[in-house]
Amino acid sequence: MPARTLPGLGAMLLSLFVVSGFAGLIYQSLWSHYLGLTLGHAAYAQGLVLAIFMGGMALGAWLAGQRSVHWKRLLMLYAAAEALIGLFGLAFPGVFASYTALSQDRVLPALGVGLVGQLYPWVSAALLILPACVLLGATFPLLSAGYLRASGEPNGRVFGGLYFANSLGAAAGALVATFLLLPAYGLPGAMRFAGVANLLVAAGAALVSLRLREQAAPAPADMRDAAHIRPRPTDTRLARKLLLVAALSGGFSFVYEIGWIRLLNQALGTTLHAFELMLAAFLLGLAFGGWQVRRRATALANPLQAAGFAQIWMGVSALLSLVVFAQSFQWVGWLMEAVSRSDSGYLLFSLGSAAVAIAVMFPAAFFAGMALPLFTVSLLRAGGGEAGIGRIYAANTLGAIGGVLLMMHVLIPLIGVRWGITLAAVGDALLGFWLLGSVRSARVRHAGVAALALGAVLGLSMAMGRPDPREQAAGVFRSGTIRLSDESEIAFLRDGKTATIAVARSGAHDSAAIITNGKSDAAMTLSLDAPPRGDEFTMVALGALPLALHPHPRSIGVIGWGSGLSTHTLLGSPKVERVETVEIEPAIHAGARLFGERVARAYGDPRSRVHFDDARRFFASGQRRYDVIVSEPSNPWVSGVASLFTREFYAFLRSHLAEDGVLVQWLQTYEIDDALLATMLAAVLQEFPDAEAYLAHNVDLIIVAYPGARHRADHARLQHPDLSRELKRVGLGNADELALRRIGGRDVLQGFVRALNAPVHTDAHPLVALRAPAARFRGASSETLQLLVDSGLPVLDILDGRTPLPASADIQTFVDHRFTVVHREAAIVAGALRNGPETVDMLAIGDDDRVMRLEALLAMSARTPVDNLWSWSEAAADIAEASLGLLPAADLDGAWIAPSWIDGGSDQHPAVRHVLAMYAAAAHRDSAGMRQTGEAVLQLPDSLPVKMQEQALLIAQLGAIGQHDFAAVESLHQGYGVALPHSERLRLVRHLIRVWALDRRQPGAGKPQPQIQDAVPVTIPSPG
Repeated sequence: MPARTLPGLGAMLLSLFVVSGFAGLIYQSLWSHYLGLTLGHAAYAQGLVLAIFMGGMALGAWLAGQRSVHWKRLLMLYAAAEALIGLFGLAFPGVFASYTALSQDRVLPALGVGLVGQLYPWVSAALLILPACVLLGATFPLLSAGYLRASGEPNGRVFGGLYFANSLGAAAGALVATFLLLPAYGLPGAMRFAGVANLLVAAGAALVSLRLREQAAPAPADMRDAAHIRPRPTDTRLARKLLLVAALSGGFSFVYEIGWIRLLNQALGTTLHAFELMLAAFLLGLAFGGWQVRRRATALANPLQAAGFAQIWMGVSALLSLVVFAQSFQWVGWLMEAVSRSDSGYLLFSLGSAAVAIAVMFPAAFFAGMALPLFTVSLLRAGGGEAGIGRIYAANTLGAIGGVLLMMHVLIPLIGVRWGITLAAVGDALLGFWLLGSVRSARVRHAGVAALALGAVLGLSMAMGRPDPREQAAGVFRSGTIRLSDESEIAFLRDGKTATIAVARSGAHDSAAIITNGKSDAAMTLSLDAPPRGDEFTMVALGALPLALHPHPRSIGVIGWGSGLSTHTLLGSPKVERVETVEIEPAIHAGARLFGERVARAYGDPRSRVHFDDARRFFASGQRRYDVIVSEPSNPWVSGVASLFTREFYAFLRSHLAEDGVLVQWLQTYEIDDALLATMLAAVLQEFPDAEAYLAHNVDLIIVAYPGARHRADHARLQHPDLSRELKRVGLGNADELALRRIGGRDVLQGFVRALNAPVHTDAHPLVALRAPAARFRGASSETLQLLVDSGLPVLDILDGRTPLPASADIQTFVDHRFTVVHREAAIVAGALRNGPETVDMLAIGDDDRVMRLEALLAMSARTPVDNLWSWSEAAADIAEASLGLLPAADLDGAWIAPSWIDGGSDQHPAVRHVLAMYAAAAHRDSAGMRQTGEAVLQLPDSLPVKMQEQALLIAQLGAIGQHDFAAVESLHQGYGVALPHSERLRLVRHLIRVWALDRRQPGAGKPQPQIQDAVPVTIPSPG
C-alpha cells in the first residue's frame, strides 16, 4: 500500500531539519570548547572537531545509504537517530568530566612523552565525539530518502530544501550557542539544551512517521540500489566520477573555511565571537545555495551541467574572496571609527564584522551549497539508487576531512594560507570543467566565458589579493589603526598552524615586537643600552620574582614562549638546573629569534628546553613536578586563552608543583574589566591557599600563588652577574624596588573578589571568553588593585599591614610603572610642605595642575585663619592624595604630622584644624584617631569638596577596621556614605572596604588584621 501524503509534509520535515541543524552546530561549537581543554589551542580543537564531525558524518551517511533501501520506516529510523543524539548530548558533560580526570591522573602519566602519549589526546578526543557524529551523518540520507518516498516531490527540491534547512539551522545554532546559551547556562547546560532539541525533533519525526503509516512504503523502483537496477557502464563511470568530484569539492570547501577564518582573524580579531560569526557566514552561504537548487529544481533539466558551472563559479568566487579580504582592514578601520566604544557599539561592531565575513565567504559558500544537492540529483539520475544519497554525502564529508587536515597540516605550513586558498580555488574550477566534459549538451560558449573569467580573476587575485603585511600586523580590530607606519619593518611573517606570526622592527626606537594575528604579544628594545619598553618590565619580572622568592628554584616550567625574555631571565640564575618552556605554536619560537642577544640564554643555554605541545598534555605526561611554574599566556579575550585562567587549570598546575613550589601568573589589567579580573583571581584563590599580587607594569599584574607556605622575597638571590644589569635596567636592582611592586596578599585579593561578587572562573562556565571581547572593544581596564596602593590613603597599611617605603629609598622612576612615579612625587610633595617649595625640584612632579595646587595650598595656608575654606580644601585633598598614604610616618613629619607649612593653633579655622587632625591621624596610621577625626570632618557644618569628604569617610572606615570594629564601617556608610557621591577613582575602593568589613562581621569570618607597628596616638583638637 502506498504511503499517505500529509498536508504540509514538506514544511514539517524541513522545520524538523532546521532544528536538527541548529542542535548539530551547537554540538560542534561546544565540542570545540571541550576539546580545546584537551588539545590546548582553539585552532587545533576547531580543526579536530571539524575533521571528526565530517568523518563521523561520512561514515554515518555511508552506512545509512547502504542499508536504507532495505528499510521501510525511514522516518522512524531518522527519529531514532535523533533520539540517540539527544541522549548523547545529555550525557556528554558527565562523560567528558570523567574522561578528563582519567586522562590527567592516570593515562597521560603512564604513557609519558613518547609518540603514544602525544597521540592519545587526539585519538581519545576523536573517539569521544565520533558516535554522535556517525548518528548525525545518518540523519540526512534517512530523512531525504524518507521524504522522497512520502512526498513524491522532485528530488532536486527535496535535497536542496533539506540542505538549506539544515545549513540555516546550523548558522543559527552557531550564533545562539555562543551569544545566548553559553552565557546563560555554561557548557553543560548548553549541551543539554541541544540534547533536548534533538529529542523534540525525534518526537516530531516519530509522529510524522506514525501518521504516514510509513511501514507500507517500500523504496520506489527508481530509487533502489544498483543491485536491483543495473545501470549502464557509462552511468557507472559517471557515478564514480561524481563521488570523486564530491569528495574533492568538499575538501576544497573546507580549505576555504579554515583559510578564511585564519585570514579574518587578523582583521576581526581572534575571539570566540568573531569565530562564530565567520562560521555562521559560511553556513549561511551554504544554506542559500541549497535554497537556490530547491527553487529551480523543476526547471533543472541537466543537474550535472549545473554542478559543473557551480564548481567553476565557486573557484572564481574563492579567488575573489582574497581580493575582498585584502580590503577588509580598511572596512574594519572605518567601522572602529564609526561606532562608539560601548556595549551597543560592540553590538554594531559585531554586526559589521558579520558583514565583512559575509562579503568574504558568502559567494563561494553559496556555490558550495549548490554543489552537494546537484551532485546527489546527478548521481540518482545516473542510476545510483537510494544508496547513492548516503554515498555522495559520505564522499563529500570524507573530502571535507581531507581538506581540514590538508590545510592545517600541509598547505599552511608549506605555502601559507593565501596560497592554500588559491590552490583549492583553481582545483574547484578544474573540477567544474572536468564535469562539463561529461555533458554532451554543455554550452561551449558559456564554458569559454567561465574559462576567461577564471583566468582574469586569477590574475586579479595575484595582483590585488595579497594583503599589506603592515596591515596584517597592525591589529586594526584593537586600535582602529589600519596600517603600521612605513618606519616599521616586517622582518618576519609566517602562517603557523594556529596563527599568523609577525615580527615588526622599529629602527627609530631600535625595538621589535612579536605579533600574533595582529595582536602584539611582546615588545622590547634590542639593546640593553636603550630605555626599556613596557613589556620588558613584565617579562623580566616574571623571571626575577620566582628567583627572589624560591630558595631553590632548580626545575622550572614556563607556559608560553612569547619573546623568550622570561625564560632568558630565569636562566640568569646558576641555581636553575632546568627550564622547560611549552609553546603550542612553533612559528612564535622561530620569530622570537630575531630578538637576538636579548633572549640569547633562552635559545643557547643547554638548561633551556622548548617543547611544542599543549601544556596540559606535556605536564601530565611523565608526572612532571616543578619548583616554579610561570604562566604567561596572551590576553584572555583571545580565543582559547581564557581556559588557562580557570579553576580546573589552576588545580592542574598545583598538582604539578612541588610542595614548596611557586606559581607565577601574568594577568593583564588592560582590555579587561574588574569583574572579569576578579573571576580569574577567584579561580586562583579557590585552588591555592595563599597568593599575593605584584604590579610589574602599569597594566600588568603578576600573581604569585603558593600551594604551601608563602616564601619571603630575598633580593640577594638575584645578585648574579648575568642578571644584575638586566634587572637594574627595569627597576628591579635592589630590595626596595622589588618591595615597591608588591600590592598585597591573599586577604586583599579575596576582598577584591568579594567586592565584585565574582564567581569562580571554570571550564564549564567560560565567562571570560564570552565577555572579554566586549571589554576589549570598550577599552576597559581594571585599576582597583593599583588604586589600593596609590589612592593616597593608607588602605593597604590597615588591610594588609603594608609599610610604605621611605622617601630615601633608592627607587628609579619609570613612566611605565605608576608606583615609582607616585613614590617620587610623594617625596617631593612632602619635602615641599616640610621645607618649602624652593628646596625641591617641583618640575619633577610631572603634573602641572598638581604643582599649581601645591603652590596655591601653601599660599592660602600662609594666612591665618584660612579665608577661603573651599579652595583650601580642594587643594589640601589633592596634595594629601599625592602623599599621605605613600610614605611612612617619619617622612610625613612636618608635612602632615605637626605641619610646618600652616598654623594649626587656636586661631585657625575650626574646619581646617579638624582636617589637619584627620590627615595627621592617617599619617600616623593611628586607627582610633583615624576613626574619630574622619567622622568629625564628616560632621562639620561647613561645605567641603566631595574628594575630601570621601577621604574622610574612608579614613574613618579604615580606622574602624584597624580597631576590629567592623560593624562601624557599615554604620559610617549608612550615616554618611549613602548620601556621598562616588568618585570614579574611589568607587570600588569604597565598596571593597565595605565588603571587607561585612565579611568580618560574620561569626568566624575573616581573621584579626595585623597591628600596624608604627601607629602613634594623635591628640585631637577640639573645635574652636
